[in-house]
Amino acid sequence: MEKLTRNSFPGILCGIVILILTGIPGSVFPRVKPPIGFDKVVHILMYASFAFLCIWGYRKQFISNGKTYRRKALLLTTIISICYGGLTELMQEFIVPSRIGDKFDFIADMIGTLIGILVFYLFFKNKK
Repeated sequence: MEKLTRNSFPGILCGIVILILTGIPGSVFPRVKPPIGFDKVVHILMYASFAFLCIWGYRKQFISNGKTYRRKALLLTTIISICYGGLTELMQEFIVPSRIGDKFDFIADMIGTLIGILVFYLFFKNKK
């Protein structure tokens, strides 16, 4: 995980999509009342996908390297995804017009990150 390679593109692309979606001004969205918690589900899915795709590009290294590499890779991906979620919420609060950063959205981002990491780990933990 020392450098960015073409294997990084899925995670980077997903991050760009998230940045675009969170950077759209609120006035662009139609005024509909979504089902309770629907936006939290969207946040969880976005960040589960983001975390999974960030580490997906390094799956060969994850499989072939030892436990120390695996722990570092999972921890680094978790930190990056959670910080990115916090950054997008701060961006919505202070930069994007008619959008409000929400601590519960950030919590949903963290939950999604952990789900994405867990799914990846469970899928690849015993691969050789």
